[in-house]
Amino acid sequence: MSCPDSATNIFVAFSGSFLILISLTSPVLSSVAALLTIFIVALVDQLLPEPLYSPLTPAAIVGGCLIIGAFILLSWATYKEMDEEKRKKLEEVSESDLED
Repeated sequence: MSCPDSATNIFVAFSGSFLILISLTSPVLSSVAALLTIFIVALVDQLLPEPLYSPLTPAAIVGGCLIIGAFILLSWATYKEMDEEKRKKLEEVSESDLED
C-alpha cells in the first residue's frame, strides 16, 4: 500500500476545512471564501520563475478586489446575523429565568 501524495493530502485538508467552515457559518459565506482562492492563486503566480510567470491584468486585479469586497461585506453580514441570534437566545434564557 503506497502513501498518498501531497496533492491528495492538500485536497483532503481543503475539503475538510471547507466542510468545517460550512458547518460553522453558512454555505454562501463558504462559497465566497472559496472564490478567494482564485485571486490568491493569481497572486502566487507572481512568485513563479520566468517561464511560468504570468503578469496580472487590470481585469484580474479588479476582479480580485471585487471578490475581496464581497467577502468582507458577506462576513460582516454573517457576523451581524450570528450576533443577533446569540442576543435573542440570551434574552430568551433571561426571560425563562425570570418566569421560574
